Amino acid sequence: MTSTAKTPTAMTQQACPDLPRPATFADSDGGLTGAYLNQFNEMVKLIEQLPDTPELIGDILNWHPTTYQDYFNASAMPGRVSAADVYASLNRCVRQNFEGVVDDLDRKALGAVAVIRRHYKTHGEARPDIMMEICARAGTHLREVLGKANDLVSHVPATAGNFAQRRKLRVSQA
Repeated sequence: MTSTAKTPTAMTQQACPDLPRPATFADSDGGLTGAYLNQFNEMVKLIEQLPDTPELIGDILNWHPTTYQDYFNASAMPGRVSAADVYASLNRCVRQNFEGVVDDLDRKALGAVAVIRRHYKTHGEARPDIMMEICARAGTHLREVLGKANDLVSHVPATAGNFAQRRKLRVSQA
């Protein structure tokens, strides 16, 4: 049976057929996009640790996602200004694909926080079995979308001189 799922590269190439290939947009910002996505990695870790570490509840209930632009505006990281400039200069298709995946991450993370909040207000720490199930399910869903985001960052073809520097490919002759 063949899979009909498309890879991030295939989705971008279909939506943006005129983009040069191949390159990764993580190349040009020195991994800053990965640093941005790390806010979601940290959220997943908090959620997965919550059943065994209930004192994390405050951190989880106070968590909120931030946009790519806001993340770097508030950051003291070296390269943060160029990361925002690179992002602003992205091809519209590339930026829309990335923003779509990040929107999905935002929705799932905020949904997980809402479910955890509702359970915590109703049961407190009295039903750790339910909290464990909630957190496991939320972690799985968030990791799935986070994987898509990381794949997109690693495989999106870039416009010349924009999100990624072009890599020279060696084509071996068979």
